[in-house]
Amino acid sequence: MNNSLFKLIATVCGMWILSMSSAHAQYYDDSQMIEDPLVKPTIWAKLKQTPTDEHLWEMYFGKNLFDITPEEYQLYEVLKSDLMKVDQGFQSEQEQARINRTLAQQAVTQSDYESWTRNISLNFGQIELYFTERFKSLGSEYVPYHELYPDDEYNLTKWVDEHESRLEELEDLNAINNGDY
Repeated sequence: MNNSLFKLIATVCGMWILSMSSAHAQYYDDSQMIEDPLVKPTIWAKLKQTPTDEHLWEMYFGKNLFDITPEEYQLYEVLKSDLMKVDQGFQSEQEQARINRTLAQQAVTQSDYESWTRNISLNFGQIELYFTERFKSLGSEYVPYHELYPDDEYNLTKWVDEHESRLEELEDLNAINNGDY
């Protein structure tokens, strides 16, 4: 094949790829996230964690950011913006979930707990949340049932009874330590 013909084909293919990236960036729908358009999954995963890291972007594009073409720059701006939105959205979702958990745990009363223990198998998730919060408030840690018994081979009622007793012991110890005995 003629060397100049090969160069022409390579140039046309390169321009086509860049124009597709540019077209995709121009008509980009914000409701969808572009997922690794340059197919560099290792670097992309790192960019998802730290979208403002310019060194990672240079590695992703394979050149200094000052040397990228206008089309590549447009793609860079869109990708960086989206990754930052996803990062901020994820952080705000996590914060809201934490707030919701805290509010739900604070709203749990002893009577709620007592009503849940009437049907332990149905309400075990709420009981575990209650235990987690109560143990934490007493300076201890609750180890979830399924971490110790992934195959459900231990009786739930017995588990709850044992942990109620442990909570009472911890409350007594706290009372003694605080001089409230």
